[in-house]
Amino acid sequence: MQEPTLFTPFFLCFCFTNMSLPDTQKAIERLRLIKNQLNLTPSSMSLEAPKDMARERASASFDIQALSYFWFGGEDQYKFRQKAYDFIQHDPELVVQAPRNILEFTREDMREFTMGQIYRLHKLSSEINDEAFHLEISKALLLYSESFALRIGVHGSLFRNVIQMLGSKQQQDAWIENINEFRMVGCFAMTELGHSSALRDIETTATFDIETDEFVINSPTVTSTKWWIGMAGQTATHTVVIAQTIIDGKNVGLNWFLIQLRDTVTGVVMPNIQAGDIGAKVGHQGVDNGWIQFHQARVARTNMLAKWVNIERNGDFTPAPNPAVMYATLIPERFALVTLTLTLVTQALTIATRYGVVRRQGTKNQQIMDYQSHYVKLLPAISFMYMIQNSFKTLDKQFAVLTAGGEMDPMVYLNHMGDVHCISASLKGLSGSYSTEILEICRRCCGGHAYSSYNALGSIIGDWGVITTGGGDNVVLLQQATRYLLYLLEQKLQYDNYPELKYQSSCDYFNQAKKLLALDHWSVNVISDCVKDFSLIEEALHSILVKRLYSLQQALNEGAHHDDILLESVRVAELHCAAFLFSDNARTFGVSDATLDPGLTAIMRKMTALWGLHVLVTFGDQGFMEGFISPKQMKDIEKEYLGLCKSMRKEVIGLTDGFGLPDFVLKAPIAKYDGDIYQSYFDTLLQAPGSVEVPQYHSKYIKPLTERFDKKN
Repeated sequence: MQEPTLFTPFFLCFCFTNMSLPDTQKAIERLRLIKNQLNLTPSSMSLEAPKDMARERASASFDIQALSYFWFGGEDQYKFRQKAYDFIQHDPELVVQAPRNILEFTREDMREFTMGQIYRLHKLSSEINDEAFHLEISKALLLYSESFALRIGVHGSLFRNVIQMLGSKQQQDAWIENINEFRMVGCFAMTELGHSSALRDIETTATFDIETDEFVINSPTVTSTKWWIGMAGQTATHTVVIAQTIIDGKNVGLNWFLIQLRDTVTGVVMPNIQAGDIGAKVGHQGVDNGWIQFHQARVARTNMLAKWVNIERNGDFTPAPNPAVMYATLIPERFALVTLTLTLVTQALTIATRYGVVRRQGTKNQQIMDYQSHYVKLLPAISFMYMIQNSFKTLDKQFAVLTAGGEMDPMVYLNHMGDVHCISASLKGLSGSYSTEILEICRRCCGGHAYSSYNALGSIIGDWGVITTGGGDNVVLLQQATRYLLYLLEQKLQYDNYPELKYQSSCDYFNQAKKLLALDHWSVNVISDCVKDFSLIEEALHSILVKRLYSLQQALNEGAHHDDILLESVRVAELHCAAFLFSDNARTFGVSDATLDPGLTAIMRKMTALWGLHVLVTFGDQGFMEGFISPKQMKDIEKEYLGLCKSMRKEVIGLTDGFGLPDFVLKAPIAKYDGDIYQSYFDTLLQAPGSVEVPQYHSKYIKPLTERFDKKN
């Protein structure tokens, strides 16, 4: 399996939209004159900020460069990414150049520029002989532009993936090369206006016409309109459509179909199809989300994706070995959305921490990062990013077992799908709920400056917001994960059954379910022992999980409906995922690793311990309800947690530097690497369009009011 793609937002350069080169040069000269006229003297705070940043960086207890190498997967990969950053940073078709500012682009500007990035990237494939470097350039662009990431992701990760995973060998041979070369630009028509991702309720139909050997695709109601479909608004020439399949008057289930959406030369929508743009959104202005309706549109029988199903010319239909294989593409989509969350949140955390160490305020003029309200909120969030990043190595291997590089074995797939669905659903749910909190923490940590569009946090929050519902609503996914966990618990307790898997699952603790259920309390009295021995935290988390799941099962047995325990189910699934992240990282950093730098091992061990304590603090109420954790233990856990956060206060800059995000990716003058934030911020504002000019509406609305001042006197 290809490594998870990292997604990210946009770049803060300086903007005069739609200016010609001479106009741009005039604007730069005009601003130079303005700055000279202002003749501002740097304040002591402005001069001190870079020194504060340098001191913070020097105070890290580990080699920051080594941590960056670890984050990127090795020194060679880190340097390769920096080379790609250097390449794209000065390419005006890939990265907006000063004095223009992408954060002031209109929706139309963003749509055009984002499509221009895709066009330029494709042209580079023939200009750059190094295929690996071309791929690295695309990864760097994913971090630079969120809209680019989603557009290219819809085409490659969704549209192409459906054909790769569900299409027959003959279909792949016919279409994949065209997709790779962008001769076909694709979208993924799954969600509907009335049903979102609730696939069993999908209304779009595909009825086989045996006379013409075609499927007739139809949108019978307004709620069956395909909705929120990325690239469908303006761009896509083709789409894969999931529809209820009708053969000889019988519904044989959901299947996928490849349908041409637009003429590849004119861009005009094909006959019997209507499509349009969703319009303005809170974020992702560069993505043309759209709607599609089919009005008895016809496609060849051979356009039904046929890796798992088959329909003969006479209408004989062979269904998939299990309907679940039709949903195979949803799991990588959820993982992709988590990586998108990862890169957006790491940017927000970098902005908040850098600002927090150079901003001074209070009676002692202290760095605001020294306030407990800052470092106690930010450090666990930073550790969460590292937990996910490291655990993706494990999840990659698990997903590779599921898909076998595209050559999926039906039995292996079906045996492992429930388990992979459980961790992908709970990971998306936990990252969604916690990242919502993290982004608000970052916004508040930056005070009023977070309200400025030029400091990027607003665009990050806007771009990220859809993640809690896109790819499956977080609450629904977490409920589904808990249902699977309840099933595993029942199988283990009643029949001593546990599925045979080809890897150590996130659910592996169910093998000890009876033992964990029998524990009546947590035996740890000295909480600091948990930081030394991670198995003590694991015992607590897994015991709480089994006990809570058993209580939910008892409630269901006594007549409760799943909807009656919905909120409890959400909490349990989040805890399951949080426990997996802890256990997976504990296996790596709970023991000495001679292959890692000792300082790196030490800081990763601290972050793993911090995450474990954070989970106990956050979900301790679950153990308290079961009588497993006492009030004194809860107090001691919180005390140890706060103490560990305080001891790691001076690590925040080193840890966020480890994400390896250049200033041009962050786009926030208050997050300058060198700490010189105030002059940079002021320069950015001066270069905003109309920053120092009389407004065009002055003579129409202001002058008629204010000119009366002279007349009165």
